Amino acid sequence: MSRLIADRLRERLSSEIGTITKPHGGKLRIALAYPNRYYLGMSNVGFQAVYKFWNELPDVVCERVFLPDDDELEEYARSKTPLLSLETQQPVRDFDVIAFSITFEPDEVNLVRILDLAGIPPLSADRRDDDPLVLAGGPITFLNPEPMAPFLDVVAIGEAEALLPTLTDALRASTATGDVLSRLEQEEGFYVPARHRPSALVRAKMGKRADYLPPATYVLTPDTEMSNKFLVEVSRGCPTLCSFCWAGYNYLPKRSFEIEKILEVAREARKHTDQVGLVSTAVGAHKEIVPLCEALKEMGYRVSVSSLRFEDLRGELLDPLSSSGEKTLAVAPEVGTDRLRFAIHKRVPNTEILEKTDLIFSRGIENLKLYLMVGLPTETQEDVEGIVDLVSRIREQLIDHGRKRGHVGRLIPSVNPFIPKPGTPFQWNAMEKPNVLAKKMQYLKRAFAKMANVEANFKSARQEKLQALLSVGDQSVAPVLLRLARGETNLALALREAGIDLDATIYRERPLDEPLPWGHIDNGMKPELLRKQYEKAQSSVELAPVLTS
Repeated sequence: MSRLIADRLRERLSSEIGTITKPHGGKLRIALAYPNRYYLGMSNVGFQAVYKFWNELPDVVCERVFLPDDDELEEYARSKTPLLSLETQQPVRDFDVIAFSITFEPDEVNLVRILDLAGIPPLSADRRDDDPLVLAGGPITFLNPEPMAPFLDVVAIGEAEALLPTLTDALRASTATGDVLSRLEQEEGFYVPARHRPSALVRAKMGKRADYLPPATYVLTPDTEMSNKFLVEVSRGCPTLCSFCWAGYNYLPKRSFEIEKILEVAREARKHTDQVGLVSTAVGAHKEIVPLCEALKEMGYRVSVSSLRFEDLRGELLDPLSSSGEKTLAVAPEVGTDRLRFAIHKRVPNTEILEKTDLIFSRGIENLKLYLMVGLPTETQEDVEGIVDLVSRIREQLIDHGRKRGHVGRLIPSVNPFIPKPGTPFQWNAMEKPNVLAKKMQYLKRAFAKMANVEANFKSARQEKLQALLSVGDQSVAPVLLRLARGETNLALALREAGIDLDATIYRERPLDEPLPWGHIDNGMKPELLRKQYEKAQSSVELAPVLTS
């Protein structure tokens, strides 16, 4: 074992508050892996909630694993040290189970890298009985687990709170992988790829209530993008049901965590920090959001939120945020025209958006992040130009209010290409080709560059190809993941070797009657509803060739 790596892990532990370290003897040993850097993983409240759940069980020990930083990777390679757990610096391959918590599609590459680094055969078919059981859960698994299915013994499909008791009982019952798989394939919410019959449905297991302790930052650390900020999930799901957004559809019904339970975990964390971040796809839709913000402010917290829907913006919500010191908010106009916004089932006209952004600036908020998309189904040149017009008008409000204060803040548009997501009405739609998206992005870049106090961020359409492929691909993508994880080739060559044609995978419209790679995942959403919303969006305007090459 490399002493440098062990020392680095101990140093990281020394800055944490809330670390749990337990003896291994006689316990079920689980390595909980976040397939990205520690800096990102420790900001994930779902990951932290699973860590807390397992370590509260007396017969289970759960230790964390992350993708090493670049300098650590060099040391692992130089010293030939197998990947180590954080808490006790034990080889990950010596644990009984390695459980991945996966939130973003590109991290599927890192999942394979972690298995390689640990000395565990990445492909499930190549593993022996004495290798750890490899499983994965998280949002991606109940969208489309197929590209990573060949690497997994078990896929947990649904919400952790509903799945963990059944999963833990099965893991306790036997140390033999075959026995565990036999038990889990009979349970709702578990998919065993090697044994799955193509015609069988796997029903996601979802929590119908939110009366348990909410996912939160139970281990605080300065070495994260949120740096000692206590994060807590306040609600799950979103009432808007935008046609491109998986979270609204996959977390139905929308639920709010009980305010008393949020405050319970917040009181404990207040001993260590005065910063709290409220996390949700629809923070402002919590049924008691204003009393919650007021109560947190009275505890001495500086309150921030992940983002707010325009429908929820009102003075009584903005006031406690502003008075607690919050200077930046995030909102999501998504597009620039009413026509396209209504087509994606976001029923907020530009007049209302401008009323609400003016309200935001009037309450002392100085900086505003705007989440925007290009390449959405039915988008026209007029819609792209509408983004520039809307941002320009919001900027005028920013300047006007800033001059009155004597300090002008920033407007931060974040522009992303549309990627079709399983389980949404737009799952049948094509992603626009990179050359078309690039022209739209370039048009917006030139326009925003002329606007003072506007600092725009753009996602590369070419780099998002991999995310789109993992979003809608099938098990034929697994060899691509393996080659990329090992750094053996680039994406274009890996696709060619695997015989994958992007035009036939991500750049085409799918017929409504075409079998989908994720069609065996039943998340409780009626297909008829998705089809109806798809057809409504398609009929909103005749498709026109815009900014084509």
